[in-house]
Amino acid sequence: MKFGFKILSLFCLLSILFTQCKDDDANIFRAYVEGKITYSDAKFLENPIHLVKEKKIIAETFPKESGSFVLAGPYDKGAYKFQLKNFKIKSFSTETKGCKISSDSLSIEIPDGVTYVIFNDITLK
Repeated sequence: MKFGFKILSLFCLLSILFTQCKDDDANIFRAYVEGKITYSDAKFLENPIHLVKEKKIIAETFPKESGSFVLAGPYDKGAYKFQLKNFKIKSFSTETKGCKISSDSLSIEIPDGVTYVIFNDITLK
């Protein structure tokens, strides 16, 4: 019995020594964006909305019937976008400073360092 306990203790000690946490994982944050989209045509409900960073989708969802949505994805640094696929953005309101509509009106650019955004209303064209 004592021998088995010693072996189990040694195994636990060795596994603790050889198990490492990745430093990269400890430094990854989440980008969190929520809000409501206003549009008269319900077709926009059929298209996903995305968070995009460096042309890669980091989060995807479909808006609810009310137009509300929540997106969350991995974020480390840099600007990223709230992006619609087939609908152009006319205007938006938020208390977050620095957000702006992209030149093609298909996305809202979110500045570096912002990890949490609430869009009170996003109105589509």
